[in-house]
Amino acid sequence: MKIFFNRVEKYEPWGGGTHFLTSLCNYLRERNIKVTFHLEDDVDLIFMIDPRPGDIGYSINHILDFKARNPSVKILHRINECDARKNTNFMDQLLIESALYADKVVFISEWLKNYFTEKGMNTSNASVVYNGCKLDHFYPENKTINLNKNKVKLVTHHWSDNWMKGHDLYKFIDQNIVGKDYEFTYVGRYCKDYNPVNTAIIKPMWGPSLGEEIRKHDIYVTASRFEPCGMHHIEGAASGLPVIYHQDCGGINELCKNHGEEYKDFKEKLRTVTENLEIYKNKINYDYLDINRCCEMFFREIKLLLN
Repeated sequence: MKIFFNRVEKYEPWGGGTHFLTSLCNYLRERNIKVTFHLEDDVDLIFMIDPRPGDIGYSINHILDFKARNPSVKILHRINECDARKNTNFMDQLLIESALYADKVVFISEWLKNYFTEKGMNTSNASVVYNGCKLDHFYPENKTINLNKNKVKLVTHHWSDNWMKGHDLYKFIDQNIVGKDYEFTYVGRYCKDYNPVNTAIIKPMWGPSLGEEIRKHDIYVTASRFEPCGMHHIEGAASGLPVIYHQDCGGINELCKNHGEEYKDFKEKLRTVTENLEIYKNKINYDYLDINRCCEMFFREIKLLLN
């Protein structure tokens, strides 16, 4: 079996989709599945991450040309994007059109599947597979915090510096929350529209070093809007942190509702989570946050297509 991916692996700080790809490729190799990033004649399945031209340049047009020459090849289309996520106006239609050519469509959240159903896409045969992270990089640390003596440490991390990632909240925290009771750390590329004063900014990180940094904190926060699923909140929870997330979070709440709080009034929810830290931490389902669960589910979809 040989599988073509139209994105390439990266072992460095990058978006969550890239780290998913790296994990899945390694998972397949461990099972003696051949992985390629070029459209070679003996490819059995095309795993389309994104219909746009990627790192090497393969787009939906290249894939369709290959399919015309090799009609037996199967196409699995993983959809993890939408216009609402970054306030664009071209992605939805492109994904709706590219999905027409897929033998199988897999969304990364029920929210995203419903989003495209409402846009007119036929999702009757589509599946949902949630993201996961490496639990040897992101894992909890046994620690307790004395709220009478210690500041509560808040953290978030993003690769994208798009304002829709929640920088209105991060600005609010910088101006109104950081003080005698709270600290806030932002890991990643901070939006250039605001210069934080009270926030600790750390350059983009990934893998074990990122997990180590997250574990230094107590609560994970995200105000990312209309997120198809995301990876950041998964890595935060896998590191043992309850999650506070925006009410318009998209698919984030599907993995966080048991160990976090959706906020409209951030101060109110911050107080609730702070006062009940251990309760929320004990509700985290680490097994479901595991990237191996995610890869296993995709491998099952691949085998169903090829059998």
